[in-house]
Amino acid sequence: MSKTLIAIIIIIVIAGLGYWIYQSTTTPEELSEKEQACVNSGGQVSTSLCCKATGDFPNLCLVGPCGCAPEYSHQTKICDCGPDKCFNGNECIVPENK
Repeated sequence: MSKTLIAIIIIIVIAGLGYWIYQSTTTPEELSEKEQACVNSGGQVSTSLCCKATGDFPNLCLVGPCGCAPEYSHQTKICDCGPDKCFNGNECIVPENK
């Protein structure tokens, strides 16, 4: 191999190692227990307008927690489990009526 090719490979390896070290030292913000449960069960943390009495991460398998008119709603953290699942307050599940 030529010296130029070896030098390029070494530079790429060093750059990759430097990036990996940088990424491992920057810690993401800590997730709450409900956020972690959402992510661990395949969901994605999002926000939605839900009824004012509803807290973060409501049971979206039930009808109602996010069904109020906008003037009676507020931004709430929810777990978006995708089209065929719902968040029961603890994890993403396939609803029983599916």
